[in-house]
Amino acid sequence: MSELKANIEALCELAKKSGATNAVSFDAGKVIVDERVRLKCSVPVCDDYGVNLMCPPNTMSVKEFREILAKYKRAILVQIESPIPAEMRKEIKKADNVAALYRSDLFLKSYREHFDPVKLKMFRIVSKIESKAFESGYRFATGFIAGSCKLCSECVTLSSHEPCRHPFMARPSMEAVGIDAYQTAANAGLPFKIPLRNHAVWNGLVLID
Repeated sequence: MSELKANIEALCELAKKSGATNAVSFDAGKVIVDERVRLKCSVPVCDDYGVNLMCPPNTMSVKEFREILAKYKRAILVQIESPIPAEMRKEIKKADNVAALYRSDLFLKSYREHFDPVKLKMFRIVSKIESKAFESGYRFATGFIAGSCKLCSECVTLSSHEPCRHPFMARPSMEAVGIDAYQTAANAGLPFKIPLRNHAVWNGLVLID
C-alpha cells in the first residue's frame, strides 16, 4: 500500500470516529463542477446570498475553482445522515411550494433545532481532517462544508469591513464553489436520493494534493 493511500484511509477512519456516517476517498477528477449548482444560490435567491462571507458572490468563481481542482489528486467525501423529524416532514407535505415552506415558523424552528447541530458537526469533522492532512505533509489540503456557514448567528459580511470571526474554521460549502454534491457523491460510491424522504444527507469534502 502506498503512503498516500494509507494516509488517506487513516483520514477516512478519523472522520468516521469523529461522527461521520461514512467517509471515502476517491479520484479528485471525479469531483463534478457545474455552473448550474452556483446558479441555484441566486435563483431562487438563498437567504445567505451576498450576506455571508462564505457564500456567493463572495466566494471564488466556478471557473477559478475548476482550475484549482485540476491540481488535486485525491478527495475525501464525508457524509452525515440525519433523520428528518416528523414535524418537518408534515410541514413539507403541507407546503404548496418552497417559498411557503420557508415562511413556516414551525418548519424553520425544527430545521434549526435538528440540523444546525449536524452542520456544526460537519464543520468540526472537515476542519479536523483538513488539519490532520496538513500535519501529514499535504500542505494544500482544503475542506468544504455542507450548506452555508452558520458558525455565527449573523455574519460580519463584507460591508462591515470586519474580518471573519472564525477564520480557521469557516469554510464555503461544496455548492458555493460549484460542486455538484449529488453527482460527486455518486461518483465516490456514496449516492443519495433527491428529493429526500426520511433522512437528510449532508456532504463535506476535503481535497488532498
